[in-house]
Amino acid sequence: MRSAKQVMQRWCFRVGLSLLLCAPLFAAEELPKDAAEAKRYTYDYLFMIDVLIRNEKYQRARIELDALLERVKQNPDETALTRQAYGYLSIGLKDYPSAIEHFQFAVESGALPPGVSLNLRYTLAQLLYQEERYKAGLAQLQSWFEQTTKPTPQARVLLASFYYALKKYSKAITALKLAIKESDSPQESWYQMLVGLYFETRQYKQSVPVLQTLVDRFPAKALYWQQLSDVLLQLGREQKAVAVLSLAASRKLVDESGLIRLAKLYLQLNNPLDAAELLTDAIQRGDIKPRKEPLSLLVDAWLLAREPEQGIKVLKQLAEIDKSGKPQLRMGRLLMEQEQWQEARRQLERGIELSRKPAFEDWLLLGSTHYRLTNPTAALSAFKSALKLADKPQQTKLAQRWIDYLANP
Repeated sequence: MRSAKQVMQRWCFRVGLSLLLCAPLFAAEELPKDAAEAKRYTYDYLFMIDVLIRNEKYQRARIELDALLERVKQNPDETALTRQAYGYLSIGLKDYPSAIEHFQFAVESGALPPGVSLNLRYTLAQLLYQEERYKAGLAQLQSWFEQTTKPTPQARVLLASFYYALKKYSKAITALKLAIKESDSPQESWYQMLVGLYFETRQYKQSVPVLQTLVDRFPAKALYWQQLSDVLLQLGREQKAVAVLSLAASRKLVDESGLIRLAKLYLQLNNPLDAAELLTDAIQRGDIKPRKEPLSLLVDAWLLAREPEQGIKVLKQLAEIDKSGKPQLRMGRLLMEQEQWQEARRQLERGIELSRKPAFEDWLLLGSTHYRLTNPTAALSAFKSALKLADKPQQTKLAQRWIDYLANP
């Protein structure tokens, strides 16, 4: 999942900054009270520059603003307005450090009307966040909060992002929860950020209702189902985790790794038949590729479900891709339990042939099948091979007993 910081950066740049680019430089009704006393020429000039910026005539606008700044440098009000306009030009040029410098001057000059200054301070906080100047940006935003009467949920989200960047996670969570509570339509990214903050602080229990909200509001997004299941597992609520993941799987929202994870959860909860049926159906549909791991898991599921015949079928399929000899050796043991001695012998011999290091038990089982098939010579040879691999007294005793019995019938 994306971190809270990544989500906020994307949101701030896409939404907040785009609003800046579309906003007018200033409105006529927001001019200083003494505007009538200022030279009309300055304001006409600023409106002309505004048109240039809106039409992306940035280089021409820069030339005009430079000239205007020189002309009005003795007038604080006109200088503040001109620097404000220069800040918007800098945004158009994607020169955000320059925009910050001009806006900061305009705000700190005290020459702008209170409403204009307040809005510009919020814009300044957004730009400082974009430039990763978190302490300075937080100071501007906190000043904005002190002066505004109705902070928006979006402003609280911005505040939360500053706190997160400065690792003040508790304050970030508080701000973000309040933003969601006060908003009529909280954005998906806000919930994502809150989940990220809970993960960051290991408050997994608190993340559950947020993830449930995400699942309810965006049921087609597999990530939220997976995260909710993972958190429930982390909290030891295995049954609930399985139910969530199973419902997601029924909606085709779980990928191959998720389906395998679900099968393992079924096995952990002693539901091997559910695991076997899930894996079988998924392999048949092509949702899980018939590779070594899922096929081995399917064998385990069938055997735990007490369906050895089904397990043997899967082992034959596994033997086609796993050339280690292990599928054949395991098949041989199962066939012995089924008293299919001839096929068991064949599989054990093939498994031993493929195996780089056949074990004591492999040779011992092969000797037993030969004995059952009344082939004492082959049985004796197998037991002798087993004796060579014996590394425990009990193994040596067992192999030697067979050898003595067959050598002296």
